Amino acid sequence: MRSLFFAVMVAVLGTAIAAQSTPPRPPASPAPPRAGTGPDPREETARRVCGVCHPFEYVIAVKRTRAQWEATVENMVGRGARGTNAELTAVIDYLAESHVLTPSNVRGGAGPADKPMVDPKASEAARPLYTKNCLTCHGADARGTPQGLNLVRSIVVLHDRYGSTLGPFLRASHPPVPGPGGSTMPQPFEGLTSQEVLLLSHFLRDRVNDTLRGAPMFKPGNVLVGDAKAGAEYFQGEGGCTQCHSPTADLAGIGRRLEPINLQQRFLFPHTARRTGPGAKVVTVTVTTESGETHSGVLRSDLSDAVVLVSGAGAEIRILRREIMDMQPGAVSVMPPGLAEQLSRQELADLLAFLKATRSGAN
Repeated sequence: MRSLFFAVMVAVLGTAIAAQSTPPRPPASPAPPRAGTGPDPREETARRVCGVCHPFEYVIAVKRTRAQWEATVENMVGRGARGTNAELTAVIDYLAESHVLTPSNVRGGAGPADKPMVDPKASEAARPLYTKNCLTCHGADARGTPQGLNLVRSIVVLHDRYGSTLGPFLRASHPPVPGPGGSTMPQPFEGLTSQEVLLLSHFLRDRVNDTLRGAPMFKPGNVLVGDAKAGAEYFQGEGGCTQCHSPTADLAGIGRRLEPINLQQRFLFPHTARRTGPGAKVVTVTVTTESGETHSGVLRSDLSDAVVLVSGAGAEIRILRREIMDMQPGAVSVMPPGLAEQLSRQELADLLAFLKATRSGAN
């Protein structure tokens, strides 16, 4: 027992002596904060640079893609914002990482890479603006009233990319609207700010998305509410449809092949080039891009986000609308331009009823 006690005491004393003879270690440097656990210095830079002109919360009220944030910062610099190249780069990086439009946090992320996405907060923020300026003529769902067009079918809205076509139209091309005392307001939206246009573009794109299958708001309705006889008269007369089509030839049985909603979509937004008459050439176009390149060919698809051509060699060429500077038709187009906007609700309903009736080709 005494030997065991002696051995323990020797071990304790040895440890104490070794500790006294070992020089003390310098205090460890604090570990750098992990990403997302501490303040981001880039946010401070962004608040300082952007806050000179307006509250920072105004800047980040609407999410944007990285390309949009780059353009926004460039526009700010053009308006007097000051910062070094390193500071401006930090601002863009911060905004593009922390306040960016991505398919995971917005609506409309699926589809083509450049399909407009909707920031729900921006759409909701635009509601009072829409209610004040647009609701009376275009309705709460933007699908039109007797006083205004259906904006969900508007070519301006369908081609818009975050205000790219909507802004110029509202500021310079919108028709006069009724004013107080029976007067008219020739340019009612001339004073809209870029932020207001951006908010409205999100709101209207949200209304377009509500009409897509799979959307929470989408409810298939009965679109066969027109008069087939009136539709036949329009088809054969004022509409001029018989110049290219025949209910007993190319359209024979189309009402049997397609459901009413699909038929309406194909009628309003045809995707495939067709012949314009017996022996006529298919629809051709010449497209000039922003880089100065020119492409000519058969128009295979004319979509909201891109056009697709087929060259003389048979190659398929897809050109994004945001890259198009000019597009000139060759042969006469298969459908009148802007047909979706020109038709009244009643004319559309009558034509659809007529086309649905062409089940066997007999009318």
